[in-house]
Amino acid sequence: MPSNCLGTPPIARLSLMTTHELRCPRSSVPLTRLRIGGVTTDVCEDCGGVWLDRLELARFEDPHGAFGEALVAHLSQFPTALIDRSIRLRCPRHPDTVMMRRAFSAGIPVQVDECPQCGGLWLDADELAQIRRRRSDASSDNSKAQR
Repeated sequence: MPSNCLGTPPIARLSLMTTHELRCPRSSVPLTRLRIGGVTTDVCEDCGGVWLDRLELARFEDPHGAFGEALVAHLSQFPTALIDRSIRLRCPRHPDTVMMRRAFSAGIPVQVDECPQCGGLWLDADELAQIRRRRSDASSDNSKAQR
């Protein structure tokens, strides 16, 4: 049987993928798959949160990017629930794993939930918009400083 560059047979590689339905870590409702810019995201139509697999956020965080703008617009149509951010969330892909709540970056203190097992991120309803806004503010501050 042929294998990939990791030496894992293709059939075994498929069995490692998540086969269960992804559920919102806040409300437990099934997540709805949404494809934007070639990236499949998983959106909670109950709380407006979004699950992004490892490295997918890079496609949406640029404040001038159309894909991020489209995702923020889509998420904004759902009601923002009052959220108890002190509750530790479980990963939609690995329900036995509790995610870490951390700042997005040193310069952008927006709190996000990250799975230590797969590196996926859960963003609550307003967090993607906040990240994009703060990146935009930071880039305009840098432009002013260079003048």
